Amino acid sequence: MFGLDLLKLIDARIEAYRQKQTATGTVQTRQSASRATVTFDGSALAVPVKVLGHVHVRENSRVTLARFGSEWVVVGVFGGAGSLLTTWAAPTNSSGVFTEAAVLAVTGFTFEPQAVYRLRLGGQVQGSVANYSLWRVRDRATGPYPVDWGQFGHYHCPVADLPFALLGEHYLAHVGSTPLEGQTIAVTAQASTGTVQHIGSATTPRYLAIERCPGSPAEYPHALVI
Repeated sequence: MFGLDLLKLIDARIEAYRQKQTATGTVQTRQSASRATVTFDGSALAVPVKVLGHVHVRENSRVTLARFGSEWVVVGVFGGAGSLLTTWAAPTNSSGVFTEAAVLAVTGFTFEPQAVYRLRLGGQVQGSVANYSLWRVRDRATGPYPVDWGQFGHYHCPVADLPFALLGEHYLAHVGSTPLEGQTIAVTAQASTGTVQHIGSATTPRYLAIERCPGSPAEYPHALVI
């Protein structure tokens, strides 16, 4: 049974929050495009709140909230969108591939609702013979690959066994109302002849950087919808 002093303290805390019209907190879960749970600063309890449509949050986002009637609503996020989410990098070369195969993969990725992501591929490409290679984005690290998430494009190695710069950019948009959790983003390569490698070194690692873009999918008509 709670003591009288503790009950008075709880009542005082509740009344204080009733009087407040703004607050700050930390997102614990993103439940849909318009719903989340937030732990308010000074509290240990995650409570359900609404999220404005133009505000993009994810787990652990620091947010500002305003009270509208009886509802707390996330109205802003510290740092905003456009932040780097993850980077896969390696100072070593991939195996040589001829038929389509993954040269790198990011696993356990979450696509948030109504969000756009920029994928930046870097490093160098090298052919065992003079060749062309096609670099794609897939939803799994091993084939077959029934789902096509677009491509970075074709790259040319005019001379055998000599690395050439590889820089690519691609956009993915998730237009659903719930997160896509536990996803794999793989980059595959396929050579026209001979084999091709994704080249990395200690000074020039090969990498895939994934960035959350500001705005909504409607602002990125060039993004591939997943």
